[in-house]
Amino acid sequence: MVAVTKTFNYTGTLQQATIPPGTTSIDVYLWGGAGGGGGGDRGGPGGTGAAGHHVKKTGLTISSAQIGTTLEVAVGGGGAGGGGGSNAPGGNNGKSKTQFSGGNGGTSGPRGSSGSGGGAGGATVIQIDGSNIAIAGGGGSGAGAGISSNGTSGVNSNSATSNSPGTLGEEGKDHSGDGGGGGAGGGGADGGKSGNGGSGDNGGTGGFSGSNLVPSSGSSSDGSGVTPGGTGESNYSSGIAVGGNAGSVGGNGKAVVVFNISVQANAKVGGEWKAINEAFVKISGAWKRITAGYVKIDNAWKALFNSGIDFVQTAAGFGDASGGSSSGSGGSGGGGGCFMPGTLVTMADGSQKAVELVDIGDEVAVGGKVFATGKFLIDNLYEYKGIQVAGTHMVKEDGNWTRVENSKHGVSLGSEDAIVYVFGSENRRIIINGIEFTDYFELSEQQELVNHGEQFFSNWQDHDRQIHDKNVNILNA
Repeated sequence: MVAVTKTFNYTGTLQQATIPPGTTSIDVYLWGGAGGGGGGDRGGPGGTGAAGHHVKKTGLTISSAQIGTTLEVAVGGGGAGGGGGSNAPGGNNGKSKTQFSGGNGGTSGPRGSSGSGGGAGGATVIQIDGSNIAIAGGGGSGAGAGISSNGTSGVNSNSATSNSPGTLGEEGKDHSGDGGGGGAGGGGADGGKSGNGGSGDNGGTGGFSGSNLVPSSGSSSDGSGVTPGGTGESNYSSGIAVGGNAGSVGGNGKAVVVFNISVQANAKVGGEWKAINEAFVKISGAWKRITAGYVKIDNAWKALFNSGIDFVQTAAGFGDASGGSSSGSGGSGGGGGCFMPGTLVTMADGSQKAVELVDIGDEVAVGGKVFATGKFLIDNLYEYKGIQVAGTHMVKEDGNWTRVENSKHGVSLGSEDAIVYVFGSENRRIIINGIEFTDYFELSEQQELVNHGEQFFSNWQDHDRQIHDKNVNILNA
C-alpha cells in the first residue's frame, strides 16, 4: 500500500487531478475559511469572526467507477475585516468554488461613524466527478459596533439560508441610520444566514457559519469562537481557519488529501527491490511516458503502477463577488434628534424654557404635555438658523418635513462629541424661535413622517405601536 499525500492551501483557484489507477480510498482533512471581525466605533470594538469548520474522514472508499474521474479541491478563503466611519463598506467575502463563498459584511450607517460587518468565510469543498464528497463550512463574520454597544461575534453554528443557491452565505445587513452593520453568513453545504444591522446607534449581530457535509463515519467540529476544531491534527498549520479579531481578516482554510494506492510494481536493482514510479515505451524512435500500467490476472485487468498524481489549477468556476441576499433586519435609528443645552423652547403659555430644564408634566407649545426627557451623546451636530441641533432631527421647512442634515439651511459643525437634550411630547412637536421641529424621533418614526406627512401626527401612536411590534419580532428572531 502506497500513501500519496497532497496538501492544498488557499490560492483563489480550483485544484483538479485524475484519480489514479490502484486508488482504493482517500483520507480527507478539511478546514473552511474563517469569518472576519467587525469594525469598531468609539464605544468599542466590533465582534470577532467565527472559526472555519473542520471535517475529517479516513478510508473513504474509491470505487472502480471513480478511477480516472476528476477529483476537485476548492479551499475556502477567510473573510476580510470590517471598517469604520460613515457608510463604511463591509469586509469582502471569503471566496471558494462558485456558489460556496461567504457573504460580504453589512455597511455601517450613513450618519455618524460606526463599524461595518466583516466578510464571512468560504467553504472548503471536495468533489469527485462533479458530486460533493466533503464540505467544511466557512465561519460567519462579526458585526460592526455602534457607539452604544459593541457588535456581536460571528456564530459558529449554522442557521440555513432559504436563498437559492442554498450553499452561498448571505450578505450582512446594512444599517440605515447611525449604527453598526450586520455580520455575513459563511458558505457551506447550507450557507449561513446574515446578522442584523444595529437597532439605533448600537452594534449589529454576527452572521451564522455555513454547515458541513461529513462522509459516513467521518467527524466534524464547528470550533469555538475564533478557535477552529482539528488543531491537534498533524496536518493542521498555525493560523488556519482562525476567526478574525475586531476589524481583522479571518484565517484561510486548508485541505489535505491522502491517496491510498493498493498496487505497486517493483524491479530488482543490485539485489534490492525498488518501486517503479515511472515507465517508458519507445514509439517511432521517441520515448513516451506511460501514465499507468496494468496486468491481466484471471481475465481481469489489475492496476500495476501509476506515475503519480498531478494537480492543475484553474480560476474558472472559483469565487463569488457577493453572497446571497440578506435575510437580516436593517438597523434603523441612531443619532436621534436633540438640542444643545440653553436652547429656548416655547412653552404652552408663551414663555420660554431651556431644553435641559423642560420636565415631565410640562406643557410645550403645539407639542402638549411632556411624557419623557432625555440626554444624549451625538457626533453629528448642525446649525440650523442659529439653532444647534443634531443633523438627524426633523424640521418643517417650506411646508415639508426634512432632516436638518438634508436641509438647505443645515450647516455641519463637525463630528466632535456633543451632549444634547430632548424630550417626548404628546403631539410630537417643539417650537424654537418660531421654527417647528419634532421632538425625539427614532429614524424609523421619521420615515413614517416622511411617508405620511402631517397625517402622521394624528396617528403617531399607531405608527409607534407598529414599530414596537416590529422591534419585538426582530428580537425574537
